[in-house]
Amino acid sequence: MVQRPRKRARTTSPCSPPASSWRDLPLDIAGEVLRRLPSYADRICFGATCRSWRTSAREHRAPPPLSPCLCFADGSFRGFFPEDARPFRLPAAAGWLGSCGEWLLYRRHDDGAYLLVDPFSKAAAMAPLPSVSRLHVRHDPIVAVDERDLRWCRPTWLPRENTGEPQAAASLLKLAVSPAADVVAAVVGEGRHGKLAVCRPGAPAWSVSGGDGWRRIKDMAFYQGKLYAVDHNEDLLAVTLAADGEPPAMSRIDRVINGKPPGAAALLRVTLHYLVDSGGELLLVRREVQRSSMVRTQPWQHTAELQDRFAVFRADFRRSRWRRVKTIGDESGGRALFVGRWCSRAVRVAGDRWADQVFFLEDGRRRVAHTGAALLAEEEHLRVREAE
Repeated sequence: MVQRPRKRARTTSPCSPPASSWRDLPLDIAGEVLRRLPSYADRICFGATCRSWRTSAREHRAPPPLSPCLCFADGSFRGFFPEDARPFRLPAAAGWLGSCGEWLLYRRHDDGAYLLVDPFSKAAAMAPLPSVSRLHVRHDPIVAVDERDLRWCRPTWLPRENTGEPQAAASLLKLAVSPAADVVAAVVGEGRHGKLAVCRPGAPAWSVSGGDGWRRIKDMAFYQGKLYAVDHNEDLLAVTLAADGEPPAMSRIDRVINGKPPGAAALLRVTLHYLVDSGGELLLVRREVQRSSMVRTQPWQHTAELQDRFAVFRADFRRSRWRRVKTIGDESGGRALFVGRWCSRAVRVAGDRWADQVFFLEDGRRRVAHTGAALLAEEEHLRVREAE
């Protein structure tokens, strides 16, 4: 009986390279792979592959993906565009109040302080922000324009709205972080009236000016390193912070654009305003939403007048006016706008499928807003269509 010879065990030649695996990939190369992943879902899978890749994800922070990511109250996420619609969930991200750029806003229950947290690293983006109950009123000299009273925007029988100090406790209405993340601006107030407040991360209190009155501020944003706010008259206000001194304080509030809001007929609607920095241009999105209690009881209330409508304007600083635009892209490509109460941003998109679209995000104004999308075209007014 002939026996089959035994197989020799494979031996590694001294000259042959040792066997390697993906976890042996150098951290710098893994970081380059991470930077090229197009979506948040892919980056979550990258960090979950192995310990070395997770270390690389912490050491090499990748820029935000071009595709936006929608976050829901239960901590679930989903890419907005269909090609990146894979859902995933981060339980630690649940319970947020709003968003500010790439961060989620949370409120601590023990002292009411606010935290801006990166949901993908579980780390605070900066030191805590003080509670809105901690306001330090400064009486330094300030040059501030008064809010205009445009009588043609309201019927003669309607008295001027009281702009005195709200009686209810102040709440946080809006938050904006400077590009360098060294100054945070907020609108604190109650209802439609608010005050501009500023502070540095980790400060014990917000700084507000005692020489500036209560304003009906609709939105604010940092643009080219400067803070801008838009009020209910669609006036664009430029806020100048003192060059020195701690804590930071406002030294000037100038009106750089005189707005022309809708007239008295706008009482039939709720008007929302959003400021967006879009590729070097400051845009204003105006949306007029039919009041939920409006019932067509008069012959002059035509169906077209009761439909939701919107318009997009570009800030023309040289001529001190808003100029209506029909496209929101440039030579480098198209863009889409995502606007909401807490956060608005312009997203570069490839191709024409999503270009020149405005997506209105659910932002807490449940009676007057919904998630929708609308195309920019040549018609005077466009209907907002529901997004699926």
